[in-house]
Amino acid sequence: MSQLDPSRRKITKIARNAAHFVQSRAKDQGLGGSEYEVIHCIRKSPGISPDEIGRQLYLEKSAVAHLTASLERKGFIRREVDPRDKRRRRLFPTDQADALKNSRAALEAFYYGWLLEEVEPEKREVFLEVLETLYARSKQARREENRPLIERLNAEEMERNETDERG
Repeated sequence: MSQLDPSRRKITKIARNAAHFVQSRAKDQGLGGSEYEVIHCIRKSPGISPDEIGRQLYLEKSAVAHLTASLERKGFIRREVDPRDKRRRRLFPTDQADALKNSRAALEAFYYGWLLEEVEPEKREVFLEVLETLYARSKQARREENRPLIERLNAEEMERNETDERG
C-alpha cells in the first residue's frame, strides 16, 4: 500500500466494539448478529428479494433462507408475493423491526456518547469535524461502488509487480 494506516485500524476496532455492545443487547430480543444485519438490509430496502440480501451481505442462498425464516417466525419481517412474478417473494420489515432500528440507533448513540464523555470539548469538536469529512469521503466511494479505491489498489499492485520483475 502507498501509505501505512496511521489510525492502526482503530476506527474499525471502535466500530466493532460498538457493534458488540449493540449485539449483546440484541440477544435480549433473541437475535443473532446475522439476523440483525438481515433486518437492517430489509429495513433499508423494503421489498428486497432474498437473492439481493445474499448479494449485499455475501451470504449463501441457504443461509438467507434460514435467517429470513427465523426472522419471520420471530415477527421481524413478512413475506409478500412479488406482483410481477408470483413465484418470487419480497421481504418487508414489520413494526417490530422498525422499533428495533430505533433501539439500535439509541444504543449506538449511547455507546458513542459514553466514549466521547472524557474527551475535552475542543478536541471533541475537531474530532467530529474530521470524522464528518471521513464519513463523506467513505460514503462517496461507496456510491461509486468503490471504483476509485479499486483503481488505486490495482495501480499499486501493478507498480509493485513491475518493481519485483525489475529487482
